[in-house]
Amino acid sequence: MVCAVALAVILDFETSRACLVSPATCPEVRNEIGLPWTARLDLGTLTVPPWRPATPQPAMIKDYGLKPYIRTSRFLPHSEDKAWKLVCEMPYNCQFQPSIEIEAPAGQVIKFNSTNPLVLYLTPTETCTTEAGDHVYEAKNWISGEGAIYTIPPGVVVKAVKFRETGYDTSFAGSFECSDEDYNILWRRAARTAYLCMRDHFYDCPDRERTGFWGDGTPELDQCFYIFDTKSHQICRDLLLRPLQPTFYPGQILEFLGEYGLWFYYMQTGDLASLASVYEPTKTFLLHTYKFGDAGTWFDWGVDSKDTAVVETCFAYLDLKTLRKIALLTGHQADLPEIDSRIEGIRGSFDVKYWKGAYYQSSDVKTPDDRANAMAVNAGLAGADKWDAIYRNVLATTTNSSCFFDRWVFEALCKMGRQDDALVRMATRYRTMIDSSFSTLWEHYDRWWASWLNAFDEGSSLNHGWNPPALLLSYDIAGVRPVDPGWTTYEVMPKEAFLSSIKATVPTVKGLVKVAIGKTKKTYTVDLDSPAGTAAIVGIPKGSFTRLDSVSLDGKQIWKGGEAAVTEDGYLKFRLPPGRSSLVARGVLTSTPWPPPPFPRQASTRPGANGRGNGAGTFLDKHDWRASASVPDGSFLFSGAKIPIDVSAANAIDGDHWTGWRDMTGLQHPGQWFEVDMKREQAFDGIVLDCTW
Repeated sequence: MVCAVALAVILDFETSRACLVSPATCPEVRNEIGLPWTARLDLGTLTVPPWRPATPQPAMIKDYGLKPYIRTSRFLPHSEDKAWKLVCEMPYNCQFQPSIEIEAPAGQVIKFNSTNPLVLYLTPTETCTTEAGDHVYEAKNWISGEGAIYTIPPGVVVKAVKFRETGYDTSFAGSFECSDEDYNILWRRAARTAYLCMRDHFYDCPDRERTGFWGDGTPELDQCFYIFDTKSHQICRDLLLRPLQPTFYPGQILEFLGEYGLWFYYMQTGDLASLASVYEPTKTFLLHTYKFGDAGTWFDWGVDSKDTAVVETCFAYLDLKTLRKIALLTGHQADLPEIDSRIEGIRGSFDVKYWKGAYYQSSDVKTPDDRANAMAVNAGLAGADKWDAIYRNVLATTTNSSCFFDRWVFEALCKMGRQDDALVRMATRYRTMIDSSFSTLWEHYDRWWASWLNAFDEGSSLNHGWNPPALLLSYDIAGVRPVDPGWTTYEVMPKEAFLSSIKATVPTVKGLVKVAIGKTKKTYTVDLDSPAGTAAIVGIPKGSFTRLDSVSLDGKQIWKGGEAAVTEDGYLKFRLPPGRSSLVARGVLTSTPWPPPPFPRQASTRPGANGRGNGAGTFLDKHDWRASASVPDGSFLFSGAKIPIDVSAANAIDGDHWTGWRDMTGLQHPGQWFEVDMKREQAFDGIVLDCTW
């Protein structure tokens, strides 16, 4: 059997969490700790900007049609003489509308819900009232989740159920596969999460809130170019053109207005017209509007002791350098003296203000922060002579960042040539998500999100768009990225670390770029399929060899040891034309085995369908099982919004990811029991208790 057990100790956090911060001074945190959505509406900035339609244009949304669920908790047709619930599992988390075919008397009320309780923050339970006879009913509003719950009145016969998936009209055109399944799981789940968090605009999540934060939008925009076809570029352009709201989390806007937002979009698309149209508001924000020195400016969740002064200085530096490039492209040379003065002001004072001999740190915090030091590396303010000290004293030991900001720690480690450490950090911190049965990546690592006592986010979403593994694995590890705007020239600079093989497909404005990288003890192979109208610069990483003897292109030797070649940043570089090419480097490769995981890898709680878990073992059919417990069935009030959630014993065996059984008495004593009636003799050799959520 598969049981979902929710530990009663979770309830203990309900009262303490509401006092962690002052809601009056931090509305965002007020919502994150679980207070009602309506508490945030007074900001007046969370609606879709007025220049964009308040509802999605039909052409933007794709209807995938009615689909069967992959599992229902009861065989159909089915009816009961009392009210009952039908729980249905979908192949992945998606935006959907439940549908039901029934035979019923008139006047019965059927309820449609997602199994994800966070949906009730935004979307009231939808119902339909039956007419006599056979009818089909479909929910009018979309919801999201891994499954659906139908609440069925007595006497109603459920003949069939389906769901209608809808979503942004784009396709999954990119891919990533490597020799370690951990990263394949992370790429796929990041891709699914990114798709779930886009519709009329980029969401931070589709269930608890659908706010268009620039912070969430930055990695969501970036990942679009590595996951989806070019139809997704429109929603990216919408974010680029969105009017700036300077008081709406200005730190997030600072994260967007540089290399990671504006310039990233331009390099991927070559869309200079859109870039030019946002130059003036970008200049105004950076040179006149943004105010430094507010320690409360949001840059990340994670551990609360973030070094905001260093972080914002690094982002401002990157933004100003981006502004300078845009000024040169768009004929605003008259602005260069002021921009250059600001750039030089940061560069000339940064070490004096913040370098402490072994790491960067401002006077606002007591210990060095991984976020601040990573950004110093990424911005180019930390010279290579400081990298070893930064790594030893901060990045190797500190994990303050959330899964949102870990993107920049990962990139800093890769820039420093420590991609092994970057991959190990990713697998370590995402361990629970990798081993879970969910198809998406979560808001916080393991739902503990700050350094405050009991800062446990019970209302944390299981599908948060700011998770960037799909970007990092394709962009940094496979190393596929544009050199010139619009991919006229691009590069493949692998940082494969201990991975022995990588296959990546990147959907570009020129067409699909396909790369396959393979390593043996004596050869390093890069097979490339490059679209027309491009030139590729392919690098053979010299650090992957203890001795590099020769390089062949399509079977013909083009370089041998001792000959001059284009080398930079540790790569032997070759320029290749469009079409299919195969580079083979020969020599003696270094041995970099995958380090042992920090925790034992767990068996999946689901069969191995749709990339979920490892599918170990055979799971028994639970359709006609019945569960009961020594304590009565009940419900509990979920999060600060006090959403009533059923926690009956039957939930433990309904096959759903979210639903579970919970003992609401709060007391444990000898003699208590939980019983599963399997209805017939069964042979089994293991029981899995899934307590993930």
